[in-house]
Amino acid sequence: MLKVRRARADEFDQVLDFYTNMIDGMRGTEFDVCWEHDVHPSSAFLRASVDAGEVYVGLVEDGEGATCIASAMVLNGEGDAGYESVSWHVAAAPDEVLVVHVLGTLPAYHGRGFARAMMEACIDVARAAGKRAVRLDTFTTNVRAQSLYESCGFANCGVCEGFYDRLGRSAVMYEYAV
Repeated sequence: MLKVRRARADEFDQVLDFYTNMIDGMRGTEFDVCWEHDVHPSSAFLRASVDAGEVYVGLVEDGEGATCIASAMVLNGEGDAGYESVSWHVAAAPDEVLVVHVLGTLPAYHGRGFARAMMEACIDVARAAGKRAVRLDTFTTNVRAQSLYESCGFANCGVCEGFYDRLGRSAVMYEYAV
């Protein structure tokens, strides 16, 4: 069973290791998220996010009584450049929106519903904070994530061409009305 909670400030190294291992484990597979080490996500972004209490981790027991990070995400109010040009369905001020960044699950834990549990936790966080909408984006090639978001009730708000210039990719924009 996945236990979702905020990462503690002293867990930065574990969070960074999680993203490093996830990127490496998915590279070249059908689940490749096409992220690059220290580019997306950058260690500076992860450090600032951990310090701000914006990283949420999904923990599982590893079979030997220890816990490990199986899933993680960043939740904040900061949409990437280009979010302002999207035709969102919910009219919401920036402080009424929660934005999901870098949601991922280690390949060893795929198929167990952990990404769905993380999205449910995200919606709970947004609801508790009085947000009106949850927004996120994913690469146009990430069909599995798109299917997950749509099955969780997120509305497809269109494609932004060249959204991730530094990675040379376009993104599908999603929104959940809280």
